[in-house]
Amino acid sequence: MYSVLYVDDEEALLGLNKIYLEKTGDFSVDTVNSAQKALRKIPAQSYDAVVSDYDMPHMDGIAFLKHVRSQHGNLPFLLFTGKGREEVVIEAVDNGVDYYIQKGQDMQSMIAELQYKIKRAIERRRVNDELERSRQQMNDIINFLPDATFVRDINGRVIAWNLAMERMTGVSSEEMLGKCDHEYALPFHNEKCLLLADMVLEMSPSSDSRYQYFKRSGDRISSEIFIPHFKDGAGANLWSTASPLYDTHGTVTGAIESFRDISDHYAVKRDLNISQEMIQGFADIIPVVIYEMDLDYVLTFCNRVGFDWFGITRDDFEKEISILDYIAPHDRERAMVDLKRAVGGGPSNGHEYLLTRKDKSTFPALIYGVKIVDPDTGKPAGVRGVIIDLTERKKQAQELYESREKLYLAMKAGDIGIWDIDMRTEKVHNIHQWAYLTLGYQPGDLPPITANACKSFVHPLDLPRLLFAYFKHLSGKEPLFESEFRLLRKDGDWKWVAIRGKVLERDTDNKPVRITGTINAITYPKK
Repeated sequence: MYSVLYVDDEEALLGLNKIYLEKTGDFSVDTVNSAQKALRKIPAQSYDAVVSDYDMPHMDGIAFLKHVRSQHGNLPFLLFTGKGREEVVIEAVDNGVDYYIQKGQDMQSMIAELQYKIKRAIERRRVNDELERSRQQMNDIINFLPDATFVRDINGRVIAWNLAMERMTGVSSEEMLGKCDHEYALPFHNEKCLLLADMVLEMSPSSDSRYQYFKRSGDRISSEIFIPHFKDGAGANLWSTASPLYDTHGTVTGAIESFRDISDHYAVKRDLNISQEMIQGFADIIPVVIYEMDLDYVLTFCNRVGFDWFGITRDDFEKEISILDYIAPHDRERAMVDLKRAVGGGPSNGHEYLLTRKDKSTFPALIYGVKIVDPDTGKPAGVRGVIIDLTERKKQAQELYESREKLYLAMKAGDIGIWDIDMRTEKVHNIHQWAYLTLGYQPGDLPPITANACKSFVHPLDLPRLLFAYFKHLSGKEPLFESEFRLLRKDGDWKWVAIRGKVLERDTDNKPVRITGTINAITYPKK
């Protein structure tokens, strides 16, 4: 529903026209009987259009129109005029009236015309506003593009010339906007001639010898050209690309062209080659496999370690190697799932697989991978990662496990327990098993043990000696914490034990934060 302000000094016409307009269901009409009141009302209410009589006291419709245009821009304004008032119509048009309607005896026809023109004026204003917003958005986007860019309409008139173009050519947008007849070519060639923005509107690009080549991709054309007078006469190699512009109906409305200075292209290419050689060199000295694969699991990069571990040659690599062929069959499906997850941007957590060499021997390994993104399309192009051989680690883990088992059996045979105190929480760890075996406590008898709670299990006569030895070591006066004392068994008897310990970790203020040691039962204390 459209909101309309209707202004007329004839009260009867105000009420009658309001009824006719609102009867359609398309309009909500406010009425005032003077232009002065209308000017006070417009800022407080959002109206879609204003309808005003011309002949009003104090301020006529033309004066009212001028105020509306100066204060409210392009707010749709429709003016009622009497017959034979052509001079009023001319003045109204000169001052930006949207429509004028002549008053007449045929009220029905007049209201029908009024309804139609109000809608037309509102829609036209909205279209113009949207067009202006679109143009402004386009100008803002183009203006902040890093590449020098200009836009010409279908008639060859420059409608955008961004800041990067100003910097490249030394020509401001104020000088270039609105220019026609290929004047936009002058900063580049010192003469009016076709640019890619013109050629892209043709069926095929022109054969201009200044361009090194013409590459068409769909409706886009790109090329390279040397501009000798750029950079104070040193010249510049420019890469240029152009494409048509379309409206919402698919009709060509112009063309856009962007320029990029690629004078350092070959230097960058040389640096890139050096960089790639360095990357390959670094990759070859890293003691793990570094690999890359495409979306079909085909290996696209592998360092020297990978060739050595898997027993493959450069000839094998050139024949396209599938990374799945070097994963044991029972792990292959799981590996495919994990690699697809990496392509989708999943976490790069390492997964363990059994891998096979060219000679069919196997070894366990961790495979890490993250997706490779195509810089041109922004889409995933494969996976890059590392492979870590777990053979030695698993061997060491097995040896450590066996050593711990031997240590556990030895300590169990010798009735030795290990304890560990976190000084920040005062919790005692790893002592429960020994307490169950030596002191007769069962699982569940003892709560989480703290250093303070341990005092209640120590014989009262031995506690001072124990604490003295403990704090003397914490202060650094003794290299070891050593003492012998009695502990309370579950059956109520006292058990003589010997304890030894040492601070293993201190904080930045040299305060102990962790102490560990052993405890074992003894028959009698040393004298």
